[in-house]
Amino acid sequence: MVAALKKRSAGVAALLTAALLLLAACGGGGQGGGSGETPADFKFAMILPGTVEDADYNFVGYEAIQDVEKTFGIATSYQERVAPADAERVARGFINDGYNIIAFHGGQFLTTVTKLAPEFPDVTFIAETAGEIPDLPDNVWNIGRKFYEGFYALGALAAHATQSGKIGIVVGIELPDFIASINAIKEAVAAENPGVEVVYTFVGDQNDPVKARQAAEAQINAGVDVIILVVNLGAFGVIEAAQGKPVLLTTYYTDKSDLAPDNFASSLLLDFGVPYKAVISRIMDGERSGYEEMRPGNGMSLAPVTNVAEGIEERIQEIFDQIASRELQLEEKADAIID
Repeated sequence: MVAALKKRSAGVAALLTAALLLLAACGGGGQGGGSGETPADFKFAMILPGTVEDADYNFVGYEAIQDVEKTFGIATSYQERVAPADAERVARGFINDGYNIIAFHGGQFLTTVTKLAPEFPDVTFIAETAGEIPDLPDNVWNIGRKFYEGFYALGALAAHATQSGKIGIVVGIELPDFIASINAIKEAVAAENPGVEVVYTFVGDQNDPVKARQAAEAQINAGVDVIILVVNLGAFGVIEAAQGKPVLLTTYYTDKSDLAPDNFASSLLLDFGVPYKAVISRIMDGERSGYEEMRPGNGMSLAPVTNVAEGIEERIQEIFDQIASRELQLEEKADAIID
């Protein structure tokens, strides 16, 4: 009898051991998820077009890298100041070093992504674009950045804040993202204060402070008293032009109000860590492709609204929240600037 019980107990123990081993093999715990892989199986690299010390677009990309490393415990690396013509070479270098998730921080790299993805089916690529793109390779994730939705709120802010009845937009390059943003600003002005005039200037470079300052000075001399910045390093030139004058500014990517506290009304803040962590999590779970949208409420927020009349802050936050919840539906118009 005792011998029989011992034999039965030994059999149960063996079954339990086998079950635990099977559970572990199936990825029963940890960040690896359903793919059965562990953080050690993944290496993540990002290619950036500028310096991570720009306090702007490249800096928020660098913050996303840090967020991914901290959240998932995977190896990370990056290369800054990469021109589109050099992106393929840099990406191949990362792949040769064993990196199997390659992200490209900027829509200008999409051609490189679609070229490399079929050649390296075991590598997952992450592109940043203006929205959904059909027929991407099966190992490409697309982060769609809906800048125009955030700029609608900045347009509404400018419409309420202007005293002269004339607002300006300083833009770098004439890209679909920025055309859609200008149109969203103009639609917000028409909805909130239709008597306000909107002027805009393309300076031809996102990162030229001199050209941006000259454009801002021309707008200010023409009666503009609120300028919406749609430039990167060029923002520093616009800030210089506005300092000491009764001109309000808004910018995006990061909060730059400490550079001109009396001039800033708000900023559209972008946290790329939000969509990147969502995408990396799903890659680690075995999903090799998909679409993640970056928009108000998912990686986009507003800095505090300041230097405006009472009641404006509440109205702008209400508009932003309506966009985030999709109560306010906006159409993307990126083909041409509307009249």
